[in-house]
Amino acid sequence: MKLVDKLEKKMNGNVYTNEELDQIMEKEKFYPVETEDDENDIQDSDSTENILKYTNGKSEIWIKSIFDGECYIPFKVVRSTKKSGTTLVRPFYKTSEIKDMMDYFRDNSKNKEFLVFMLGILLARRIGDTLSLKWSDFYYENGKKKDILDTLIEQKTDKVIKITVSQTVWKYLEWYCDTEKINPMEHLKEDILNTDLKIDARTKEEYEKAIKKQAASFRYELKKAADFNGLKDISTHSMRKTFGYIMHEINQFDPDCLDVLQTILGHANKETTKRYSGIFAQKGAKAFNDVGKYIEEIDAGISPVIDNIPVIALKTNDLRDIILEAFSTGRANSECNTETGMKILSDLMQRVEEKRLSW
Repeated sequence: MKLVDKLEKKMNGNVYTNEELDQIMEKEKFYPVETEDDENDIQDSDSTENILKYTNGKSEIWIKSIFDGECYIPFKVVRSTKKSGTTLVRPFYKTSEIKDMMDYFRDNSKNKEFLVFMLGILLARRIGDTLSLKWSDFYYENGKKKDILDTLIEQKTDKVIKITVSQTVWKYLEWYCDTEKINPMEHLKEDILNTDLKIDARTKEEYEKAIKKQAASFRYELKKAADFNGLKDISTHSMRKTFGYIMHEINQFDPDCLDVLQTILGHANKETTKRYSGIFAQKGAKAFNDVGKYIEEIDAGISPVIDNIPVIALKTNDLRDIILEAFSTGRANSECNTETGMKILSDLMQRVEEKRLSW
């Protein structure tokens, strides 16, 4: 039986959460496709039909469902072959790329676009959520600043999320207020990045359409900035991906890093987080460069040296116990022969392996 037929037979008519569908597809080694919000705006404003997309890197499986605002009821599963020439949206890998984009927006007085770009990276939200932020998300009615953003409802999940508002976020919000001569307290209930269409919207559907139009406008300006700086595979998801990539680079040896990042991005599993943040892509690029260097050294008559020291994470208490065990064992066997010494070392390494943490 074909995979799509098996999945359709299993899912058809049953009720699932997004996380449950992700787990089912993960077992088949298919992971959620993170695409542009308007492309993946699977839900039309006049329809409850929804499409969830998953990929294994070669092809995609689309699960067509009825969405009731909380759960999905699949009714059709189809396979979609990946189009030739398409590329995945990537993060900004280099600090120079981020700086070039910042400079482009500021130098061309595109202040709104600059703020969207910065909030997209610093808050790790999708473009639709970033554009729907209000001044009241950041300020109390008495003018006091909020430490936690806890009033934003994600458009994709319909869940309230909690985000720490860093001092850097405040820096750029205040820069925007100073530059645009805005007093947030006079516009507390309004969108930070307001437009006439959003102001005139009388229904939720009209507001969502205004958001999509504003997102399309920003996407155009983002592409212009990327083209100007010679950057490819950049789109509105690049900012959110960049948050994930930077956080992992800073905290990659913290065993809790991926768990924290998974929670922030709202992913169902770590594999999705790794792919989404560009971690696998960077490791893949490094693999090609490493093999190339290895071959160059052979061609030059040099014996290649593999510099690949494994990094193992241990809990502090486990590390302390192993060190104490090594110390005690060493004292008790100070005059042992080589064979016994190697056996003791092997046992200690086995203990390390048993206690190691994966990330």
